[in-house]
Amino acid sequence: MEVQEQESVGRWDGLSSRDATSRIETMENIQQVVMKKIEAIKPMPPGALSPSAVGSPPNSDLNAILAHLLMLSKRCPFEDVRALSGQLLRAAQPSAPLLTSS
Repeated sequence: MEVQEQESVGRWDGLSSRDATSRIETMENIQQVVMKKIEAIKPMPPGALSPSAVGSPPNSDLNAILAHLLMLSKRCPFEDVRALSGQLLRAAQPSAPLLTSS
């Protein structure tokens, strides 16, 4: 198993703990990873080096993480994990203007 795959699998282990503190710490770690990946894909000012040009790994697993969070927000047996997953998904959404009916 590759290192990245091991990290991905290990990232979620704490969410199955019976200890609420462990689950919260794990969600905080996942939140940090998600926010770093989102920050890395934001539009960059003209003339700035792209992440691939400076050697950063691609953020290809962001969608997989978000899909996993969506599943957790609906199906996790722990209420705190469901709530925190939903909050993280909302925080990860880009700000979009509200549509108003005229």
